[in-house]
Amino acid sequence: MGQGPGNPLFTVLADIGLSCFWVRLRFNNRSEMGGSRVAHATLKGPSVVKEIVIGITLGLCAGGLWKMHHWNEQRKVRSFYDMLEKGEISVVAEE
Repeated sequence: MGQGPGNPLFTVLADIGLSCFWVRLRFNNRSEMGGSRVAHATLKGPSVVKEIVIGITLGLCAGGLWKMHHWNEQRKVRSFYDMLEKGEISVVAEE
């Protein structure tokens, strides 16, 4: 097989080589690179206001859940004593 310009494999490899050459030539120049103009994210410290708002929100949610649990237990105790008063239940075991 010949290695001249008439060989299709040589033509394809030459095109790939030229393409790579033009890509390298085009993007190795710093003034034309897009990466140098991209703003990168900077690490910041915690936002105090955001932390306070998140803390208050979580505290209110947890407090609300605890209060709902407390109301549910209170309702159970109240219904137990109401049934005990009405004589529907007894705390003395039957023999």
